[in-house]
Amino acid sequence: MLPTPPSTHTSRSSSPTSPENLDGADVPEAPSQAKKKKKKKAKKSTKSKDIAAAGKGAVGCDEDRPPVLCISRNKHWRYISSYHGPWLQLPLELLESLLLLNLDPATLHAADVRLPPLTTNANALPPPKQRDRGFASLGDYSPPDSPRNTFTIPPPSPFPAPRPGKATPPPIDPGVFRSVTHIRRLIDEAAELSVRASSGLSAAALGSMRGGPGMNGNAWATAQSLGLNPLGDSGNGRNVAMSAMRVHRLRALAVQKLAAAYKTDEIASSVMVMQGGSVFDDIAERVLKVDPHDIDARYVHFFHEKIPSRSLAESTSTELLDDLIAQDPHRLEFYRTRGIVHCFRDEYAQAAKDFTYALKEARAIRKARSAHMSGNLGDKQRGKGTKKKKGKAGGSRTNGQAPPSGTSTRAGGTDAVPFEGPDGESIMLHPSVLPDAPEPIEPQCLFLRAAAYLQHAVYLIEDAIFKLEGIRKVPSVDGAEMRLCYVENGKYGGVEIGNPDGPLGRPDGAKLQAYRAVLAEPTFREQILTLVKKSMRDHRQFLTHFDTLEGGPGSADADIAQRTEYAFLLSESLRPGSQTQPPPVPDAPPMFTTYHPLLVESHFSVLLGHLLLGDFAGLLPAFARAAALVDGLEGYPVFLPPRSMAQAEFVEVLERLASGWRSGAQPHSLTRAHAKQLAIEVPPPPRAPKAKAKDVYRIPTPPTPDGDAYSPSTFGVNGSSSSSSVAAPPPPPSPPPPASRPSPPPSTHEPAAPREELRASLDAARILLAPVARRQREKATTEKAGNGSPGGGGAGGAGACASASAKKPLNINIPLHGPRVEIVLAWMAAVFLCELDGVA
Repeated sequence: MLPTPPSTHTSRSSSPTSPENLDGADVPEAPSQAKKKKKKKAKKSTKSKDIAAAGKGAVGCDEDRPPVLCISRNKHWRYISSYHGPWLQLPLELLESLLLLNLDPATLHAADVRLPPLTTNANALPPPKQRDRGFASLGDYSPPDSPRNTFTIPPPSPFPAPRPGKATPPPIDPGVFRSVTHIRRLIDEAAELSVRASSGLSAAALGSMRGGPGMNGNAWATAQSLGLNPLGDSGNGRNVAMSAMRVHRLRALAVQKLAAAYKTDEIASSVMVMQGGSVFDDIAERVLKVDPHDIDARYVHFFHEKIPSRSLAESTSTELLDDLIAQDPHRLEFYRTRGIVHCFRDEYAQAAKDFTYALKEARAIRKARSAHMSGNLGDKQRGKGTKKKKGKAGGSRTNGQAPPSGTSTRAGGTDAVPFEGPDGESIMLHPSVLPDAPEPIEPQCLFLRAAAYLQHAVYLIEDAIFKLEGIRKVPSVDGAEMRLCYVENGKYGGVEIGNPDGPLGRPDGAKLQAYRAVLAEPTFREQILTLVKKSMRDHRQFLTHFDTLEGGPGSADADIAQRTEYAFLLSESLRPGSQTQPPPVPDAPPMFTTYHPLLVESHFSVLLGHLLLGDFAGLLPAFARAAALVDGLEGYPVFLPPRSMAQAEFVEVLERLASGWRSGAQPHSLTRAHAKQLAIEVPPPPRAPKAKAKDVYRIPTPPTPDGDAYSPSTFGVNGSSSSSSVAAPPPPPSPPPPASRPSPPPSTHEPAAPREELRASLDAARILLAPVARRQREKATTEKAGNGSPGGGGAGGAGACASASAKKPLNINIPLHGPRVEIVLAWMAAVFLCELDGVA
């Protein structure tokens, strides 16, 4: 068999003990052979002393350095937390059955035909969630003779109907569902091959051991759990050891399956490989010892190689991936992986180039496959004489992109395919389940390129700030990145926390003026805005791959302030680690969207883009829609709710602005603080009819009348309106700012926007921050009441517990992949907030 290479997991691992190091050690009496070795080594006493002294010096140097944990490279991949879920442990047969249900358009229609209620114990199971959608809305159809308790099937929540001529989208994206099912099968088979290669068991012997009876009180299963084979291998396996070549072939086949899994989706494959423990640790390395040019083994070893924790950029280069691309330039997964490595190394231009190439080639392959399947190739050859000129009507081109209304279009131009259902009814087949649907690598590259553009903009802002502060970005001992709010020895001190004048202090202060001179420079500002717009474009194209069924018109009747408040309450309850309860479910049917693990991250990345653009007017409807869509997402029973860093960062930016920007915390134009004191009020100009938002959302706040620039008719559903197209609202009934507050310095770089547009943008910012500031005041009141209660009593203890639970989520929402919150705040304060302070 092949020799096992020594594994080095930490930087302080000791080298194998040599005979020279055993000379001066206190050992018990050894056999005569050991004594002969000792006499033989006595001749080289001088050399051994030098070696021992050198070894002691090296040990002393190692002890001075802190220990470094070394883990696999694939454990550093981003968005891993979005792919956790039951799919990692479900039986493969059950997972494939769920995939077939997901592809069947009659699955969601079957929820309307339910069995009669069964007798139940009301306390047997917890009540179902009100927001269950997709598979969770199907309920439970256990037979009456089931050994476990039965329960009454609750009435299903209202399900929005698709538009006429459109198909109902599947609950989970078919592309990612097929990917995780394919990955499960590949990695399970690779694990079996790896175990066979390590143990020398045949497939029949391993199958007999694995297929034994259950472990509840069975001695045979207990023996199997101890590593024994109670079946005695009688006729089921070999009794001789495998040859080295046979072991190598098994490992090479396992590596091929692992490479195919990483090709499908490297994030999901990394999560699945982590579930297997150490079975895959050195399998690719062993294959490379026999065949150093195995391309699959080199690709898998790239993911499994041990590197220092949180040091991927310093420990990883693109040389291996460059060689793999040179050997096989048609494998698009190599470009995708190299682009991810470029992002870790802050080489975002090269990353965007790799993602663009992979996306372009994937679209070309899909287009050629669709033409081949539908026979359009012959039609194009026959219709050369009637070719239309470029730019004429009817000659629209999509370049392989998904349409705005769905996942993909068929070659014939239809959005859905009707077929006959089980009861003879006509059911539309969604385009995402057709053979010409986009491959999973297309939305993957779109999302990764959008993230690269956004991170490139953040990196440029951060680099400019570090140069301005005169400091160098050095990671800390524990691997955490430097945050601008904890800048030490900087020229200006970085971003401030809790300063009512803003994240950069007073408008006439030296810090704000210096930051504005650098960040608001026309060329630099245009570069940042261009990158942010490209990121938002790619994120929106990624989101068009997943259809959405719109809810009822109830939410559209409420004014923008009510919708924004409801969106913030939803986002706060869905925030990772949050202990707050979600707001009441509206009466209208909620939105239903096909689930994808990266959907939440994409939606809130678009909202971060609105903040970086200073587009508060467009952010309001986009925030309301994104929160409603995220609330309707349901990946059960395949995926767990994702932990989105963009969501945590967006909410944290709002909280920091609400508590650290005085102008944004003032009442907005929709506030009617004196409405209760006046019996008769002058009506506003005739606009859209009033919306009874309290009947729709049941938010415990007084309803505000509609009739301002932020009505639903003014803004698009997707939030594409800009502040320049919004009429100026009436001035807010807030008291004027103190006279002692200085005015912001005029910008010498960019011409100031019209005052009417600035007032409209400021009012939109106040509408956005109003529910955040209100929630912060409630938390402060609760904390003060808890701390002020008499010692240790019931009320005091409850208040203390409430205040402690209110503080817990704040420590959880620290970004794991870069301190983008302070960078966004510094950019907004230097470029946009100072202009809004001038019209406050």
